[in-house]
Amino acid sequence: MPAIAPTEGPVAVTGVSGFTGGHMVRELVHHGYHVRACLRDASSWRGRDAVQYLERLPNVEIIDGCDLFEPGSYDAAFAGCVGVFHVAAVLGNSADGQSQPKGSGNVSTDVYEGGITGTQNVIDAVNATESVKRMVYTSSMAAVRGARAASMPVGYEWSEEDWASDGVDPDEWQRPANAYARSKVDTEKLINKAADASNGRWDAITMNPAMICGPILFKAQVGQWIEQIGRLAGGLEPNWPSKYDMYYDIIDVRDLVAAHRLAAESVVDHRESAGGPRYVLHGSGGRSAIRFGTELKAIVRDAFPRFELGTPVAVNRAGEPIPIDGRAFNDMKKAKGLLGIEPRRVEETVRDVVETSIELGIIAPKLDG
Repeated sequence: MPAIAPTEGPVAVTGVSGFTGGHMVRELVHHGYHVRACLRDASSWRGRDAVQYLERLPNVEIIDGCDLFEPGSYDAAFAGCVGVFHVAAVLGNSADGQSQPKGSGNVSTDVYEGGITGTQNVIDAVNATESVKRMVYTSSMAAVRGARAASMPVGYEWSEEDWASDGVDPDEWQRPANAYARSKVDTEKLINKAADASNGRWDAITMNPAMICGPILFKAQVGQWIEQIGRLAGGLEPNWPSKYDMYYDIIDVRDLVAAHRLAAESVVDHRESAGGPRYVLHGSGGRSAIRFGTELKAIVRDAFPRFELGTPVAVNRAGEPIPIDGRAFNDMKKAKGLLGIEPRRVEETVRDVVETSIELGIIAPKLDG
């Protein structure tokens, strides 16, 4: 198997201005790698913030102008690299017609094409150099469960053998609401097909994380699930994807990027493992899913007992309780067994989200009394 090691040459990381991308660079530096940190626009506010952080790390070469929508823009960054960690993605909050200037401006279109077209450009750059031996791709649990989640029986345990598209009506699957899950499913399959077509020159491994949380390294990383935990600790209602209560399936970003690195370095035959070369990463520190408005709020209250906390809405406009489904069981047996990952306690993850949100001035806690 084409495992990589830090002594063999540099590695590239895409999407380094994002939450996972920034942590991926940090993880690799800590383990002796020379990293080419790829970002789209170092002059944007997100880019400037990321560069300011990344420039403080040793053995990091910042490569500007790497745009998912621009063919050839990764070629120079990947030349001579032994591995590529493809973390970049277009999310709903970055497909606003401004954050992706070469996109269409349509959210669902750009989310989907950021996966398919963007990853084809990444694949072409891998194929343009003979040095890359392995790509590790950051997919999502959206590619595992997606629209199927509400129909699964109580106690069902998600695994690498599940695909979000399985058994879903084709017309339903094409709806804009499924653009992200569809992008991740199709992108995983695109990468696997391309790796097969390389005739063993390079292979691919996929990581399927749930809600990625953990310490914030720089302000540009704020968004999605970490922002909502910060809002709760700051006495505010959640606002993404809605103000309503729900279950969280947390993976600590530090465990996620460690899993990426360990998979890249592993001599395990990932293709022959159950579910193929993909790893689900979820489970909220061994507690499966935790409810945001009760269990997660209690964790914040225990860690910061003087804070006035926000509360997600648990009833609809008619005052009726909102069904909050936590029926499926979440674990990551394969990653634990083959990669040796043991998730840290969710209490540590949540505490670190809040503490770094305060340190960076993202939230200003309100004190009781």
